[in-house]
Amino acid sequence: MNTSFSLNRIAWLTKKEFYESFLPFFRIMGIVLAGILVLTSVVAYFENGKIGTVSLEGFFAVFGFIYIVNSFEELKKLPTRADYLNLPATAFEKVFTKWMFGNILFWIGSIILFYLFYMSHQLIVEVFMNKPTNTYSLFTRENLQGLHFIIIVFSVFFFGAAMFNTGSWYKVILWTIVSALAYMLVVALFAYILFPEFRDGIHGVDVDYNVPIDLILEDFWMFKLGKFFLQYLAAPFFWYMTYLKIKEKEV
Repeated sequence: MNTSFSLNRIAWLTKKEFYESFLPFFRIMGIVLAGILVLTSVVAYFENGKIGTVSLEGFFAVFGFIYIVNSFEELKKLPTRADYLNLPATAFEKVFTKWMFGNILFWIGSIILFYLFYMSHQLIVEVFMNKPTNTYSLFTRENLQGLHFIIIVFSVFFFGAAMFNTGSWYKVILWTIVSALAYMLVVALFAYILFPEFRDGIHGVDVDYNVPIDLILEDFWMFKLGKFFLQYLAAPFFWYMTYLKIKEKEV
């Protein structure tokens, strides 16, 4: 097989992913969202005054999590695992297609569903019930920051879906907790060694209590490095690790 990047293979994988995973998943999302629309419309019918906007950020975050942890659903069972790993495409093309659906197309589809819900809700409440509603802007700074945070978190579970054939979500959570505790232990150890403020009363060390320890920690290079990694490098790192894991499983 030609190992160079092929748009034809990407198109084939995209079509396969769309009809086998993406479309059925969004049908379920649409059904659940329609149920929420009916429920909120009934509530709005009995409310007086201006009708508030329904917040759906949590809804899409939960469904996004479910979609991500099942990104490599083919790996859960031995027959489908063998079929998927032996597909006539490179590991990069397979991971790229999964990444594209989980990190781009899912959110584009979610935006479309949101505005369909929002316009339907406004039509029902304002036109048929003749009640005023609040306007809502989806692209606020808070929502974009939240999306950035979600993409970082989901990158870890994307890697977990490729690494663990079953039970990826809780295994990733346990792995994250252990890693966070280990990181905190290392930071605490370095802080204890480098800053006397953390050794007050131990080995005859006396410190000035007016020293802002929280500011010292904030400027500590390990904290800065960890923050920089989480904000800018974590997602690309775990995406790359996902590629390496799928490539390893193909061997």
